[in-house]
Parts: sequence; C-alpha cells; structure tokens
Amino acid sequence: MIFFSESGLTEPSRRPEWDGWYKGHLAAMASVPGVLSAQRFAALDPGVPPSLAMYTVTSPAVFESETYLRVRGMGPWVGLVDETLHRRNLFDGAEAAPEIPEGHILAIADRAAPDWLDGGQVEGFTWLRAAGFDRTTPYRGIAVHPDAASARRALAGKAALYRPMTARYAGTSEPRRNRFGQEIGWPIADWQPARRPPPTAMAGRLAIVEPLDIARHSADLFAANAEDRDGRNFTYYPYGPFATLDDYRAWIESVSGEPNRLFHAIVDKASGKAVGVASYANITPAMGVIEIAALVFSPRLQRQSAATEAHYLLMRRAFDELGYRRYEWKCDSWNLPSRAAALRLGFTYEGLFRQAIVVRGRNRDTMYFSITDNEWPRIKQAFERWLDPANFDAEGRQKVSLASLR
Repeated sequence: MIFFSESGLTEPSRRPEWDGWYKGHLAAMASVPGVLSAQRFAALDPGVPPSLAMYTVTSPAVFESETYLRVRGMGPWVGLVDETLHRRNLFDGAEAAPEIPEGHILAIADRAAPDWLDGGQVEGFTWLRAAGFDRTTPYRGIAVHPDAASARRALAGKAALYRPMTARYAGTSEPRRNRFGQEIGWPIADWQPARRPPPTAMAGRLAIVEPLDIARHSADLFAANAEDRDGRNFTYYPYGPFATLDDYRAWIESVSGEPNRLFHAIVDKASGKAVGVASYANITPAMGVIEIAALVFSPRLQRQSAATEAHYLLMRRAFDELGYRRYEWKCDSWNLPSRAAALRLGFTYEGLFRQAIVVRGRNRDTMYFSITDNEWPRIKQAFERWLDPANFDAEGRQKVSLASLR
C-alpha cells in the first residue's frame, strides 16, 4: 500500500526551516514498523499542495501502532500548516511506492475512474484505489518520467508534477513474534562481529586522517589550537585548553594506547600540517557499534571542506571496511555547533540522556545521534557528490549543500 501526505505552510517564507525539520520527520516515519520506505517531493507548479510525502506501508494497522502515534503529525509546525492543502490518503493497488531518483519526476493524476485522463488514455500510469484516511480522490495514478521536459510533453498539464526533495529512506519491517506472541526484532542473517579499527591512515583529496602521534603531530596541533585564543573549543570537554606544548604532549601521551578509543590527527593535505583531532570511541565490535568523539577542530580546520572529508573517511572505514552497524555521535545538550554539525552530516537525533555525566563540575545532559548501516549508502552518496570538485566554484564555495543531497 502507498500512503501520501500532502501539505503546505501558511507562512511560505519559513519553508527552508520546515524542509530541515521534515528530513528528521521522514527518518522518524521510516522507523515505524511496517513503513518500508519514505520520500518527499516538491511541486513544480502552483495549484497543488507544494509538499508531498510518499510512503510504502504494509497495511492500515501501521497507523494504529504506538510508534506511529508517537511520531505522526507536523510536530512544532502544526499551527503553520495550511489546512486547505493538507491531505492524507492511503491507497492500495501497488505493493510499494516507486523510488524516484534525483532529476526524475513523479506525476500524480487524481481521477474519479482509472486509466483515462480527460478522455484520453495515457500509458505509464499505475492506478491506485483509495483505501483510507481523507479519500480526497477515488483513484490516483502515479508515473515516473526521466525529466520535467518529457513529463510536460507527455502529460500536457493533465497531471501534477513533483521533483524529489530527498532520497528514498529505507523503512522498518513489521515486528516478528515469538511463540509467546511477543514482538521481537528482525533476525540478522550471518551476523559476524565488526573488526576493531586498525591504526592506519585514511587518505582523501583534501585531508589525511591518521593515528595521533606525539612526534609527528603535537607541535602542529598545539600551534593550530593556539589560534583559538580564548579556548572556547574545549568548553565541553574535560581537558584543555593547554598552556604549553609540554602540557599538550602529556595529554596525547595520556590517551595513547587506550583499548576503547583510537585517536586520530586530521592533516590538511595542502599544508601537510595537523589541524584537528577525532577519535573512535566506545568501540564495541560484538554489537557492531562505534562512536565518533573527542572532535577538536582548530580554527584552521573549522568550516573547511577538509573537515567534512575527514568525517566521510572515518564513517567509510567504520561501515565499509570494518562492518559496523551503528555509528554514534554524542554531545552536551548546550553544544549548539555540535548538534548542528551532527544533523548536517546526516545523523538522526535519538534523544536526551538527562544528567548523564559531570564535566568540569557542571551537569551534562547528553544528546544522542546516530547513523545506521542501512542509512549509510544514501549518506555516503551525498558525501561523495558534495566532495566532488565540480560542486565548488573557483573560490572554493559550495554550489549545493550537503544536506540537500540526501
């Protein structure tokens, strides 16, 4: 079955904020058992709801589950949704919603009867029959076209056209039940524990991420961190800033060889100098879980493309080389730049652990974010497209944002 949610805002100027929120909402919907896919689209022309989300669902029972009831709706945007454009419709007639690649077009034709558009039969449409919710149309035809020009030629204004705003989010199967009738998680076929990260370098076009070494990196990193003159980079960490190079070297020595953390230096390829630090942490191969932590990016690395590439290299190793299922990001709830960075990189916010730890004599509530292995292919593709040199102008400015490519 296919479920559609169509909507618009009473304040269109806030659309960029809404679009950012909606990506998290799609991920939350994709976590509902029985929602097998989720993708969002924008209308090419006026006269129809400007936003359309399309979901594959296994049955109407999905909408009665506790998980769905927790994540449904427009959340903080409910008061700004234009109710004249808000429609929810469930259809049968297809087992799954089609995946619409970037550049392709989804055509939507709502009719009283299938197969005909204003008296003329049009090939290529799959006709769906209303099965629940608002039932604003008895039948809906859907078709996929390779581009807007061909869609306009074929349909001549007889169907609404939508372009994809997101990639397709993979969903969650219905829960299995054991012999007691209890819901249980899905089986993981041939599961093997992940491998521990090796102490070897990862090289990209802009950055090299390599094991942190006192002799090679301490002087460069101390000098780079010194440009953060008030030490604000260390506000949310239990260590730093460091007054002397010897102090910094002593800290590197203290974290070297830890069994559950592997610190890396991030080296700017252009200068050959280390400009930041990142660590794999809470390494749990048996469960396939690993965290990225201790991110201290000096002013020389902040807001640079090399910083994004370093994250990509660390993720790629965890998922593609080592076989991890879950990649975590945790931060102080007051660390707004870290929260924004996690969302920009493709992490999904999971929740707040209140009074989790004490840092510098202060309470820390910890926010949890993650990327899972089924999300990684989509996120990886977005990284690679964003990092492509063609995405930057002569001054090194991005043409398309990373978030817009997911």
